[in-house]
Amino acid sequence: MDFKKIENIFLITFLLLNVYLLVSYFNRNDIQQATSETGQVNLIREMEQIGISIPTLQDEERDVFYVQADSNQLLEDNVDQLENQAGSVAEDGSLYTSILSDPIEIEGNPDDGFTEGDYAKLEAFIINGSVLFGGEYMYLRYDRSQNRFVYAQEVEGIPVADGTSEISLFYGSDGNIISYQQTYAGPMIPQGSTQVVITDRQAIEVLFQNNEISSNSTVGQPILTYYRTLHLEDLSMYGPVWYVPVMDASGEKVLRVDALERTIISDPVTTVIPEELQEEEPDE
Repeated sequence: MDFKKIENIFLITFLLLNVYLLVSYFNRNDIQQATSETGQVNLIREMEQIGISIPTLQDEERDVFYVQADSNQLLEDNVDQLENQAGSVAEDGSLYTSILSDPIEIEGNPDDGFTEGDYAKLEAFIINGSVLFGGEYMYLRYDRSQNRFVYAQEVEGIPVADGTSEISLFYGSDGNIISYQQTYAGPMIPQGSTQVVITDRQAIEVLFQNNEISSNSTVGQPILTYYRTLHLEDLSMYGPVWYVPVMDASGEKVLRVDALERTIISDPVTTVIPEELQEEEPDE
């Protein structure tokens, strides 16, 4: 018996089997990737066919921490530092409401838009010591439903956009800002290791598949944000959530998708508008 010949036959057979398995593996991956990409394209095409306008998407996976904020009374402890404003802190220390002695004059308006000078003026007000911890906040958006400029605390390059750590500058009918409110979660510390979040495209697809985006809507640029997922007496935990502005026939709204669980998040507590602004009547 020629053992050398039999050994060669087994070796060749083994090599051919490995080649076959390797080719099959790559073919299967290509099919799965093509199927996934086709599904994404079909959803986007379906949205466009019913009149949904979609912004340019990054479609980028990101690694994000959970972050922790310890309970604190930092607003109440530091409010005496503020000048040229009359303010009060809520009983639980979570909300500061201020009436300005010197209103901030705004040139633009919600209908025609605000000027670069308006935004520069507001930015200067936030960071020049007129607002506590102002350097930790970034501009988020103008909320037309409540006539307010919203700034959110920025953590790890991501804004906290659930209302628990934001500054609301209220725009009055006379074109001035005479009042603002502030919440502040305090310093935040990353916890554990980073986790990969879904993309902005996937967040929009989750909303569409759950009938949250109606036909002829305009989807704004999604923003990856932090949202409080756990609130205890001593601490709060924040996780990544996609913040998706949408304009439809009923007006402007913000939809939220958990960036890890792919679930839709309910709205946070509504901002309380100061009584001075609720009673304000438009100029004749």
